[in-house]
Amino acid sequence: MRKRQKKIKILPLLLAVAVGLSVYSPGFAYAQEMEEDPPIYEESGEQAPEELAEEEQFPEERTSQEPEETPDPYPPSYYLPVKSNEIPGWPQGPQVQAESAILMDVDYGVCLYEKNIHKKQYPASITKIMTALLTVENANLSDVVTFSENAVYGIEPESSHIGIDAGEQLTVEQCLYGLMLASANEVAMGLAEHVAGSVEAFVEMMNQRAAQLGCKNTHFVNPHGLHDENHYVTAYDMALIAREAFHNRTFLNVVTTVYYEIPPTNMEEETRYLLNHQKLLSDDEWYYTGCRGGKTGYTDQALNTLVTFAKRDNLTLVCVNLKTDGTPIYTDTTALLDYGFTNFNWKNIKKAQDIKAEAPMSALCSFSKDGKDVYWAQTRSSGWVLLPQGIKKKNLTKKRAMEPNAAGPWRIKTSFYYKGQYVGHSYQYENQLLKDLLR
Repeated sequence: MRKRQKKIKILPLLLAVAVGLSVYSPGFAYAQEMEEDPPIYEESGEQAPEELAEEEQFPEERTSQEPEETPDPYPPSYYLPVKSNEIPGWPQGPQVQAESAILMDVDYGVCLYEKNIHKKQYPASITKIMTALLTVENANLSDVVTFSENAVYGIEPESSHIGIDAGEQLTVEQCLYGLMLASANEVAMGLAEHVAGSVEAFVEMMNQRAAQLGCKNTHFVNPHGLHDENHYVTAYDMALIAREAFHNRTFLNVVTTVYYEIPPTNMEEETRYLLNHQKLLSDDEWYYTGCRGGKTGYTDQALNTLVTFAKRDNLTLVCVNLKTDGTPIYTDTTALLDYGFTNFNWKNIKKAQDIKAEAPMSALCSFSKDGKDVYWAQTRSSGWVLLPQGIKKKNLTKKRAMEPNAAGPWRIKTSFYYKGQYVGHSYQYENQLLKDLLR
């Protein structure tokens, strides 16, 4: 009889333990740790738990509240104004998530799309476009780069690299592929030291070259783009640098390469296999027809940055996106390139016939052997304008400016504008022609 009474007393305790185990089951603990939302039961035939069913039976007991707004899927940068969309008659460009974005023609520098293009932004690894440009302008591809300890260990340990050792040797050509395809930061340091003797001297060259190209809001402090508060560019300035680099044949050969191998070196027995990080060039999911390479970048402060070249028919474009979070940088770049190729066409500015001045320059006649007149001759090169569909050349205004010409005579540049937006130019050359040799 005592034995039976003992079992009865233990039963409630066992039930309590069972309930406790069900509450603190592994699945429940995982949900709590991951901060998962409780399941939602729709009116789709799925049976709700008993508690929810009872709640539905007594709607008057539920707390009344307004439905919550649907979260905005876009960041605030998506809604920043697009300046080019404000031009009357200009095609409306897409909204993009980048804080700064530009679409520019590579040949004439016509801006087709402008969003916050003069705001200073951190470039991250698209800095390496300038590093590559200075390298191809100042070094031979067959030159040998010997990597110093500063080049190898002077970068953040976890940043992108291809495992170069101090004392290892690569050619400049191999370094360029490591720089632009794999975004190797120690390679950027090695090239800087090889070209200028020191990283500091190379950075000075970077800033000087940027100024020569017309960059007004750019300042470099390193050749790789790792974060520094004093290292910045603008979308407009980056497009100017990218245009210049694109016109260099060696640079273009590198950035359009999808796959490259660096063979064993004096310190590395294995081959290094490099794949271009520019997904619009090499990735099946993101591939863009006509893509001619470019450069990717990322730091925590800069977020994703991207420079992309693309060509279709006789139109070559460069697209720069700065400060985008994640893969939208590729979809936005695709949308901008599509916008450019769909809405704009080249139109020729007719070539003028060679003409002579109406009156001779009599003041110089005494200097010629036979006293014949001296004339100024004018020749005009064929010019082009890049216009939106439906815009006529008669709607354009123009401005002229005298420019020096290193290759010959002075020249007059005629720039054409639509509603104040630059769309192209032509050149007129002034040559002093003598009827005879000067005495």
